[in-house]
Amino acid sequence: MNILPVALAIACVLCACSSSSREPLETRLKQIRTYGWPATVVDPSPQWNPNSNVLVARSQGGFALLEEGGQGVRQFDAEDRRDSCLPVWLNGDQFVFGPSRNAIPAGDGTISKPSDGLTVASFVGLGKPQRTQLTDRGYRPRRSGDNLIVAQDGNIIIRVDAKGDISEFGEGFDPEPQPNGPGLAWRTTPAFDTDWWTGHTGPGTMFVRWTAGRVDNLGNAMQACWTRRGGVIATVVNLPAADGQPWWSGGTRLVHIARPGAPIETLRRDGRDPAAHPLAEIMAWVDADNVVWIGTQRLDGWAERISDAGRGPVWSADGKRLCFLELPKDGSQIPTIRVAVLALR
Repeated sequence: MNILPVALAIACVLCACSSSSREPLETRLKQIRTYGWPATVVDPSPQWNPNSNVLVARSQGGFALLEEGGQGVRQFDAEDRRDSCLPVWLNGDQFVFGPSRNAIPAGDGTISKPSDGLTVASFVGLGKPQRTQLTDRGYRPRRSGDNLIVAQDGNIIIRVDAKGDISEFGEGFDPEPQPNGPGLAWRTTPAFDTDWWTGHTGPGTMFVRWTAGRVDNLGNAMQACWTRRGGVIATVVNLPAADGQPWWSGGTRLVHIARPGAPIETLRRDGRDPAAHPLAEIMAWVDADNVVWIGTQRLDGWAERISDAGRGPVWSADGKRLCFLELPKDGSQIPTIRVAVLALR
């Protein structure tokens, strides 16, 4: 896949202006077609390969590689019965995954941590992947900009190198490292997992560590997303949800902090699930009615509807495809993995 022509085209649109008195033209995308596959689990967590238009997704009994045309769907069962949750590509040939839970409660009130740890799947050609257990600790892995894996281990954030050696960052939850830089965002309480550790109530606080000693905080924030310019977009919860209602039902908004100490600006009201475009000042998000949108990273910018019922948008590396989970209309919980193919307007 050649990303350069796309990047040049987007850069030209961003920089074009007819005179110094006019604002620069904005990059705008339009949807030209969609395709997809039925998932086999409630949360398949699809992720794009950084070098191609291949998706990896959790599936029943293992994981699947999904490709339009080409190899189509390739299913790989977990022979060791290890759960293949929250897969994340490390490079074009390897991805890492972990267990489905951060903690396992027992009937006597104690909790234990799963021993599955983090596993790396490596591909050579079209054969079965080689699986290597990297650690016996870790949950919800993420690739960081310093070629490390950042993961959760109980109430501790850990860093893992290519040899499986672990260093502890400190207490925190839901870590989100900057993909191409030194930054790290995390929360004081888990956003969606059961909190067995802090005893705090409410949505908690998000910390954004730009570099050592430079930290900002965002109250009631979750779902951190780093932008290509090194800022952070996050979902802020306005009010706690009523019992039995979705977590966003009390109202949410998407906010952006561009750099250390910068003012916090609102990008979209009633937004959640932010995903920043890799090459332009565009983002995808989901509104209060589960509509998937794309638009500019500012409150008064353009926006275009992509789907009437979806969640969890993820951009491909070239920024020309957007994957999301299309919510079922038959009342079931199993979504469709849908891909929208986009082009410059």
